[in-house]
Amino acid sequence: MDELELLARALPDAPPLSPEAVSRARARFVADGARVRPATGRSRPRVWAWTLSAGVATAAMVIAVTLVANLVSAPAQVLVQPRNNELLELADRVERLPEQRGAYWREVIITGSRFSAGGYDLFARQRLERTAPLDTAERSILQTSTSSAFPASAVDERAWRAAGAPTRIKLPCSKKGAPAAKCEQMRVTDQLHVCGWRDGDDAQVGNSSVAALTLADLAAIPADRDGLLAKLRDYHRIWERRGFKQPFADFVPQAGNLLSMPIRPQLRAAILRLLAKLPGTKVYGTATDPLGRPALSVTFTRDTGQPQTPGPKSPRARTFLDMATGAALAQTSWGGSGGDILTYYSAQAPGTGWIANRPTPPKSCKAK
Repeated sequence: MDELELLARALPDAPPLSPEAVSRARARFVADGARVRPATGRSRPRVWAWTLSAGVATAAMVIAVTLVANLVSAPAQVLVQPRNNELLELADRVERLPEQRGAYWREVIITGSRFSAGGYDLFARQRLERTAPLDTAERSILQTSTSSAFPASAVDERAWRAAGAPTRIKLPCSKKGAPAAKCEQMRVTDQLHVCGWRDGDDAQVGNSSVAALTLADLAAIPADRDGLLAKLRDYHRIWERRGFKQPFADFVPQAGNLLSMPIRPQLRAAILRLLAKLPGTKVYGTATDPLGRPALSVTFTRDTGQPQTPGPKSPRARTFLDMATGAALAQTSWGGSGGDILTYYSAQAPGTGWIANRPTPPKSCKAK
């Protein structure tokens, strides 16, 4: 047994040396032995002592070669910060939340859109309140206000008052070529006085941008990534059958609209993780939503939001997420010169959530 075999047994976990390294070690061993060979007449034990020392030296050399080889071949470890880490951290927190349920889901939605009329800008605002029962034998309640307008800023209010503070404003015609007399008129007021309500068996919740969904539909959506994607494909096929031509990859960001609906925390966490990995998702940090609440500002759709043309006046979309629950509090579009004018918003007002008792519509509301 030579020194290299001895080392191989002594160091079983060391990686094997290449044939070139073995040849160099043996040549060095022979050359060193020739230079320090003992003179004639010296005792054999002295030779064996030198041989042992050469073996130790060879072992040290082999170990050194092995260490250097490992250091050279080991790739450097680079710590990569995950994309949209704030969303992933939010998903981790949300997933641990307990599920909340009640007998009814009540959502209060306030929408607003900006338009110009009479030389000043106004916001058109509408309030929607919907109560959906878990018991499908019951009927849902929908209460809506008439759309009302109010000046969009202090400058616009002064211009409105200078124009005589008209109580009704003619909206821009939505159809090209429509007679001016046919354009809708909107009441200008800072209060929403008129509302309507109706009972019905349509217990849909949220908007229908993903699909027309009931509480039972939401409860059936899988809370894992693959199951969630499969369900989104089902919804996408429904839109395709209606003539919708958007590719599935561009439809997936619509899953963000589910975050405003009454879904269990595990599903909300799965949606957040899915959205965090999309190429168009970007986190902008903490901001204030249209109702003044602190939230996490994000976009899921490459900052397009709605059809637009390139340029500084192109609108940009934002979704505002509750930093405790991951629920979508509001969605906005911003435009104008420099992109600093709020053109549209839809927000869940306080009072949205699970309730135990079926509400009674106000007496002032008119049945539809």
